[in-house]
Amino acid sequence: MNIQQLRYLSCIAEQGYSVSQAARVLGTSQPAVSQQIRALENQLGVDLLSRRGNRITGLTSAGEALIATARRTLREADNFQRIADDLKQRGSGRLTVATTHLTARYILGPIIKEFLRGNPGVQFGLRQGTPVQIADWVAAGEADMGVGSPTLNHHDDLVYLRCSELPRVVVVPAGHKLLAEKQLTLKILQRYPFVTMDPTFTGGEVVHRAFAAAGLAPRIVLTAIDADVIKWYVELGLGIAVLPSAAFDPKRDRNLRAIDAGHLFDPTITHVELRRDTYMPSSMLSLITMIAPQWSRADIRRKLAAPD
Repeated sequence: MNIQQLRYLSCIAEQGYSVSQAARVLGTSQPAVSQQIRALENQLGVDLLSRRGNRITGLTSAGEALIATARRTLREADNFQRIADDLKQRGSGRLTVATTHLTARYILGPIIKEFLRGNPGVQFGLRQGTPVQIADWVAAGEADMGVGSPTLNHHDDLVYLRCSELPRVVVVPAGHKLLAEKQLTLKILQRYPFVTMDPTFTGGEVVHRAFAAAGLAPRIVLTAIDADVIKWYVELGLGIAVLPSAAFDPKRDRNLRAIDAGHLFDPTITHVELRRDTYMPSSMLSLITMIAPQWSRADIRRKLAAPD
């Protein structure tokens, strides 16, 4: 067997057992993928994929047993390449960061600009998704690191480095009645419809949790996964929103206003998410220390080496 065969098998599983989709992701043809998987099965003497006619429906028991080892092998192969790139030329190679739209749009921009200025040889990729997707991508090796809010279901093979804490604000249209209130309370906010982050995001869950703790329920009229979309619907008058303070820019959001709500809602806490078995090239360590200056390179290495 070879690394290419293991990569094809892993990609098929990641793409919902669609060989055509896996072929597109891998940049090859569907027959080439099928041929390599059949060759791997013939070498091992067992079927790895369950088939119904021409359709793949999942992994066989042998496939389930092999896939975890295959992914570990692929991660180690990727580490070999990272080590080689790091030794050949510092500040080169590819770096993929998984994060939410809000973090990419409002927090990482200036950091990435400074990072690329100091590391012009790095090919930088951003992959945006939900917190659950971010953790899954990092754990599967589809992203080198994640930046966002950890989910309740932590991955055992991930390390979480706490970065920053952002207070929350209530965003309303200019001229809204809430601007006349001396101090916001949940009972006052309950009078108005809400446009919130999707519950799969920390921002959506925080709103529900705060109201539930007070024995109240917000009137939610719309949910979204994009802070800019949420602000647009607030501007249209559909409701009010609770967002991290960093998501409000007075210069850009001229038709909106932000009211401090740190006393009502938990802050947004961001973390860098890393796989324990990932080799840390100098460029990656540099980016992490720019995102979270409180973590030194030595601290990061110690954290990765520490038991779970």
